[in-house]
Amino acid sequence: MTLVAFILGIMGAGVALYFILRAVLTTRKGLLSVDETKDIPTTKKENVEFVIDTFSTLINKLKEKEEELERLRSHAENRASVAEIYNEDILRSVGSGVITFNMERKITTFNHAAERILKKRREDVLGLSCVGAFGPDNTLCILLEEAFSSGRFKSRQEIELQGKGLTNTWVGLSTSPLKDKDGKQLGIIIVFTDLTEIRMLREQGELKKRLAMLGEMSGGIAHEFRNSMGTILGFVKILSKSLKEDESAREVISTIITEINSMDLIIKELLNYGKPIAPSLAHVDLNGIVRKALDITISNSPDIKLDIDINAPDLVPVYADEVLLRQALQNIFQNAVESMPDGGSLRIEIRSQKPSVISEAGVVSAYPERGINIPKSDIRGEGVDILISDTGMGIPKDLMEKIFLPFYTTKPRGTGMGLALVHKIILAHGGTIKVESREGAGTTFKVYLPWPQSC
Repeated sequence: MTLVAFILGIMGAGVALYFILRAVLTTRKGLLSVDETKDIPTTKKENVEFVIDTFSTLINKLKEKEEELERLRSHAENRASVAEIYNEDILRSVGSGVITFNMERKITTFNHAAERILKKRREDVLGLSCVGAFGPDNTLCILLEEAFSSGRFKSRQEIELQGKGLTNTWVGLSTSPLKDKDGKQLGIIIVFTDLTEIRMLREQGELKKRLAMLGEMSGGIAHEFRNSMGTILGFVKILSKSLKEDESAREVISTIITEINSMDLIIKELLNYGKPIAPSLAHVDLNGIVRKALDITISNSPDIKLDIDINAPDLVPVYADEVLLRQALQNIFQNAVESMPDGGSLRIEIRSQKPSVISEAGVVSAYPERGINIPKSDIRGEGVDILISDTGMGIPKDLMEKIFLPFYTTKPRGTGMGLALVHKIILAHGGTIKVESREGAGTTFKVYLPWPQSC
């Protein structure tokens, strides 16, 4: 406002000066037109010259002020530009997502971390409302509306985000009012950090503790069962010898022995599950392990017609226990084949997680087709992804959380220990395993194995 008033003052002075100068120049012209032969009083000449000199000086000073004003304006613009660039650099470099909304609830700021976490491009959301950018059921929009309508703000609240590509994405989020230096509210600012990996590691740690406790308990129970089963089997064999002539009794005894052997198999699996897994890690050929496990699975199910597609480029050898990893993959393959009793497609894809494009700014092109980059510090550990997809019956949504539990199975035959053991083996390698499935449309297992730092 001060600058505007100053400019208006200059303009007013200029107009006044114009009329004054016109009057002076008219007077001067009249004076010059006077016959030079006639004498002009000395005092009048001096007065005219004084007025002309005074206004000439005033014009020069006004020009100097105008130049100074232009320098001040240019300096102010440069400072504003530098401040804006500096703020942009801060928003671009910070690892947390930052979104600001004005009082009309429109997005005014959307930094690079927000692009990465929310899988949205800045250009696509600026100027939109929260609902227009993320959808009506998004938790961000619910918290934003709560902040605007009731003035209730959140601090470090963990929430799960919904939306395209945001499955199982968790963030730690804070909302606060955005104010100017005078305390007037300009909008709302949302700051959030991606907690997905941290939450997953926390859940894995808790799961490992539960599995260790379950393993110890099941191991003790299995030993007791095995001792009792051994005693029962011994008495049944004695009884079988004493009833050689009674065919009906022998059939009953044979059935008892068969069931005891089945129980013994379950007890063996329970004992194996209860043992702590200590992988003998070495550099192994992942492609070779995959093909061996697949060959064994196919040979066990020769009557099922399978369309198999393998996409496995040559990779740096992974650091793993070959026997345990082959057992885990074989169990996954077997589970996939059994879900397709009438045949189907089995696709196996191996993808390197080693970044290939790192810019000078230290970021990796995670979504090059959308121009979204990830700061180098935010990259998940380098490793390899193994994706195993089938076109089988799929898994009902309400059963997804149970498939890795020991003794849980939906099959008429089986102990329910296969996938539980797979889970334990992958965790022992420092990896992760996830499942995506749609009932009636098939299932995809995603196994991630890390590479050692020397790879």
